[in-house]
Amino acid sequence: MYDIVKIKAGSNCYLVSENDSSILVDTGLKGNEQKILNACEGKNVTLIVLTHGHIDHIQNAAYLAKQLQVPIAMHEKDVALIKNNLCRVMKSKGFPGNIIRLFSVMSAKYAKIPTFMPDVMLKEGDQLLKYGINGEIIELPGHTQGSIGIKLRDQSLLAGDALMNFFTPEISLLYEDYEQMQKSAMRITNMGRLMIYFGHGDAVENRIWVK
Repeated sequence: MYDIVKIKAGSNCYLVSENDSSILVDTGLKGNEQKILNACEGKNVTLIVLTHGHIDHIQNAAYLAKQLQVPIAMHEKDVALIKNNLCRVMKSKGFPGNIIRLFSVMSAKYAKIPTFMPDVMLKEGDQLLKYGINGEIIELPGHTQGSIGIKLRDQSLLAGDALMNFFTPEISLLYEDYEQMQKSAMRITNMGRLMIYFGHGDAVENRIWVK
């Protein structure tokens, strides 16, 4: 049985626990470090998983990895974003998406990401059993090239920003490749009954995300 704790930290971070092991999914923005560490206290965190390379998900990765003494894992296609969140063009959908993109670009321009190199490069089908969690990595490109999700055996999916719930549950308002993002959303749709945990917003049951 899993215990999934959401930590609001500029984005949603999740502490996923199974038996006596836990993984931390995403690391939020600077200023939230102690809140996240407090949530991790006594939880035997074995790994930090980054769902993608945007600053609001990775800014505390280096610090938290050092404090928790655990490796960092992410998809290799997003490693370039660690040094420069603006190295690839981010597009947006509609007025709300344009506003979010404006704030995202400003944050990426003026906020720093303490440098790190992931210890583990994740890919489709990778299992997290060696870290004590019965979960599988699902590639969900579109929002970024290296966006991933974590599917847990209890029919939960931590979807990162492949989907969002800023204003209403929907496909992401920000993307690098809209067609890829739609394909990823369709893939999630076809997974059937799931509880979806977003990088932004409250969890909801899976539904038809694109037609």
